[in-house]
Amino acid sequence: MSVLNILFVGSDDVARSIAKKSDSRDVDNYIYKDLKEDSSFSTISIIRPKNYPEKPKPFFASLTVSDFGIVEVNNVDAAFGESIVSMASAGIQEGFVIINPAEGGWVDESQVKGLLTQAGLENWSFIENDGIIIREKLIDVLNKIKPHDESGFVVAVDQAFTVKGVGLVAIGHVQSGKLNKHSDVIFAGSEGSAVARSLQVMDLDVDVAHVGDRVGLALRASGSFRDDLLGRGSILADSTERFEIQKKSSFELKKAAFQKHDLVEGDVIHLCSDFQFIVGRITSVGNSIEVEWDSPIVINKTSKRNSLIIQLESKPRIMGSAKINAE
Repeated sequence: MSVLNILFVGSDDVARSIAKKSDSRDVDNYIYKDLKEDSSFSTISIIRPKNYPEKPKPFFASLTVSDFGIVEVNNVDAAFGESIVSMASAGIQEGFVIINPAEGGWVDESQVKGLLTQAGLENWSFIENDGIIIREKLIDVLNKIKPHDESGFVVAVDQAFTVKGVGLVAIGHVQSGKLNKHSDVIFAGSEGSAVARSLQVMDLDVDVAHVGDRVGLALRASGSFRDDLLGRGSILADSTERFEIQKKSSFELKKAAFQKHDLVEGDVIHLCSDFQFIVGRITSVGNSIEVEWDSPIVINKTSKRNSLIIQLESKPRIMGSAKINAE
């Protein structure tokens, strides 16, 4: 079973024309299951941040779990520019653009194409505002995904809660490897361990969750596993070798397109990685940038994605991407 996680910036109406709405919190989730002849299925999973650009955090967090992008363009404005620059910084190299002008308005497709190229998204393509056509094209992309067979796993937690009769439940995205039912689970930053008593993907009980799956884990904790600290931004893994915890970090910034501001000592920034959104203050700028974080960050050592560096008072707010150096 393959999954294509799509970050969608646009209207609820257009998203609903592509897939069925399944969940709504700070982001809306939409799901379409492409059934195969052998009764298996692949999944189109659309993530639509609500209230963007006014509330940017869900958008930036969604970048860290998305592999494909769709942007609905009602007009060419600062929010459109920030969205495509951010997707480029996050390494989302494939995507669709839907030209859908506001009533009485007009969007210059050649201008949009030029901005995509300048942002580094020259491989993105324009597509008609037709949910069926978009879905068919997404299925084509989905069918090209090659299965992963990595050992071990890392799960970025989106939310955690206790369910009566079930116990502790964590919901998150499998960022690397594959997670098996009954696997031992380590919570980064917490001693002790837990066991994945059961797994659910797309509301179905499964024995294995693969890369890209949004998985629900029912956990049975043991030792000094700090379940009271488990929540959005937590990292679960099979081994401490999968992650590194840092209170101070250094990195080289790959500046985002159109970003004119240079980071200087004393600047406040946010790191966005695997649902983490953590504030820090720059202590030194030289060959690399050094920063001290308000709370420890967890570096997923198996991740193929760079972390994003955000500065909320900048325009655009995305400073760029960074590979955090090992201590």
